[in-house]
Amino acid sequence: MRVLAGRRIVIVGGAAGIGKRITEDFCRQQDIVAITDRNAEAGSELAAQLRESGGQASFYSMDVCSWEDSRTAIEQAILDMGGVDVLVYSAGITRRVPFEQLEWDEWKRTLAVNLTGLFHAAKAVAPKMIEQRSGAIVIIGSGSAITGSGGGVHYAASKGGAFGFMRTLVSELGPHGIRINTVAPRVIESEMLSRLYPNPADLERLKESIPLRRLGTVDDVSNIVQFLSSEESGYIQGQVLICDGGRTYS
Repeated sequence: MRVLAGRRIVIVGGAAGIGKRITEDFCRQQDIVAITDRNAEAGSELAAQLRESGGQASFYSMDVCSWEDSRTAIEQAILDMGGVDVLVYSAGITRRVPFEQLEWDEWKRTLAVNLTGLFHAAKAVAPKMIEQRSGAIVIIGSGSAITGSGGGVHYAASKGGAFGFMRTLVSELGPHGIRINTVAPRVIESEMLSRLYPNPADLERLKESIPLRRLGTVDDVSNIVQFLSSEESGYIQGQVLICDGGRTYS
């Protein structure tokens, strides 16, 4: 896979889980990585570890729910890197809550992180990408937008909104040379999956429902992100790539 070393990467939600592995993989390719996350301790520690191992990584504290916070952090990262070639939006939250028990505050918070935060991040990088007439935006979505799973209506709605958001961006930003695509993972071994399935027996039954008979890994997701941000995917635009071992349509 051909990648251009030294690309400028902004990863939102890059301090843990899937985002952390994506961050590590970009650094291994000698890209310049700006990690943004609400968890300042984890983000700063990760950036320091990556620099110690020869990577180029910096951390910027950011609350995706705040436009001012997002704009300030991402604009500073772009200024420090001298531009931005790739935005990866990996911030996301969920909790299993039945609709009848779902409270307004949880609905609002989930939509704020999973969807409004995406708007903030894309809004912050778009001017520079338009100026450069190039760029790639990769959204970490979810197969839950298709199946209605993932913890409840709050999560599925937020991820479904991201699909629609992407498709509109394609028509508006595509003419400027900007590509926008989404990875839709399901059943990936992560902290989020552990919270959704705390019972090992339930997790084992879940694994047996997957045609490949295994859970996905953060590497599985990161590999797709690397592809969608590389030259090989230069004519792929506005797509949702499901990463689920065949579960969704089996």
